Amino acid sequence: MESAAREIEFKFAVHGKQAFDLLVNYLDLPLSVLENGVIQINHFFDSPAYCLHKRHFVIRLREENGSYTLTIKGEQQAGPGASNVLTDRVEEEVELAPATARALLDGEMSPQQVINEHFSSRAAALLALIETACNQQQLVNIGDFRNVRIHLPPLLVAVGNHDERLQFELDSSTFPDGRVDCEIEIEISEQSDAAAIEAALKDLFRQANIQWHAAPSKAERFFAALTKAG
Repeated sequence: MESAAREIEFKFAVHGKQAFDLLVNYLDLPLSVLENGVIQINHFFDSPAYCLHKRHFVIRLREENGSYTLTIKGEQQAGPGASNVLTDRVEEEVELAPATARALLDGEMSPQQVINEHFSSRAAALLALIETACNQQQLVNIGDFRNVRIHLPPLLVAVGNHDERLQFELDSSTFPDGRVDCEIEIEISEQSDAAAIEAALKDLFRQANIQWHAAPSKAERFFAALTKAG
């Protein structure tokens, strides 16, 4: 069977957009790069009882510039000495035609139907995970949150005795309860030396005078906001 893809990324929560200014200044980039954010609308699917969320699964449809990507995420993988700013989880995704995405959002197609038709050889395994978590519960569109993402150009960062090319993404997310969170994300590959990159990033933030803290995933914060909003 085809192996599952993984998402491995650092997530540094920061105290407002001023941290983005500090980072851009430290990296000697023009402030104009902060004007090029793209709007992402993140739609989530679950049962009214949150059967997927309770098992740490996510089904998300991301809408960006007229394109739609359906993503399924599994539970966070935590090994010995796991970092509180590094996430490592199974992630499967596929781009959907606008008509299919709209049918999914409007309830004319179920997430299971879309997965079965678009995830090829991985569909059976994904559907089995959903069935185990939800046991026939209907999955519906339960809401969305808005994110503005700024992609910085790939940058060389000193990591140990070599340079590593890293992509910084600056996110401002508005959740259903009105809360706005800012964070800096950096995705890495399975072959990367995660510990060395983490040390380099923390040193970079220290030199740039950027205060940061660990935070739950956006999905966790989205569900917490739904609960708060009733």
